Amino acid sequence: MGSRGSEASVGSLDRTTAAAVRSAARAVGMLLAALSLALAAGCPAGTTGDPTGLVGDSQQNLPAGDNTTDVLGQQFAGCDVPAEAESWRATILLLVNQERSRRGLSTVAYSEALEAQAEQYACEMISYDFFAHENPVTGTTLPDRALEFGYDYQIIGENLAAGQPTPDRAMQDWMNSPGHAANVLHPDFAELGIGIRTGGEYGIYWVQEFGRRRESARILVSPRRTP
Repeated sequence: MGSRGSEASVGSLDRTTAAAVRSAARAVGMLLAALSLALAAGCPAGTTGDPTGLVGDSQQNLPAGDNTTDVLGQQFAGCDVPAEAESWRATILLLVNQERSRRGLSTVAYSEALEAQAEQYACEMISYDFFAHENPVTGTTLPDRALEFGYDYQIIGENLAAGQPTPDRAMQDWMNSPGHAANVLHPDFAELGIGIRTGGEYGIYWVQEFGRRRESARILVSPRRTP
């Protein structure tokens, strides 16, 4: 558990290399993946960081033992809510803003819309048995998911992790990876949603969805990179 695997952007790895990376990561029981993506006039302009995401139906996270039905848990087999989910989300948000504040960056606000995306994506990875930013079953990506959830973005980013037993360990692994840390410390991100679900091959899945909604007066363009 002291080692971890990571993936580069889905579009930048050939199938053989990507398969080898995933195989090595599974051997140590923990995975990481990250992506950020900017829009110019509604069209993808480029990517930075490592990999990306999926599509979904809005669903609020529910604590274990709550009498309210967990719709995601019904929709996606084996996807459960950890009892500590609420406090773990609060811990990750605190840690993210501490890292940003130390570097003179503005803090991010919590977004329920991005949480809904993150929660569903965690359930998709568990139910469909994969770990990547593109869903291999539906073929959907992070921009697809943002559209599905009505998140009209200037810039969005995603960090994934699996197998880490605590939020502190997940954050430690993200900050020790340049691509993931770049998302945590991206100066243009204004919001964050966090998904935490249990089940699947790695036992627990962590999803950070970063974003900034579109502003008519300012459109961000990241350097173009060939997929």
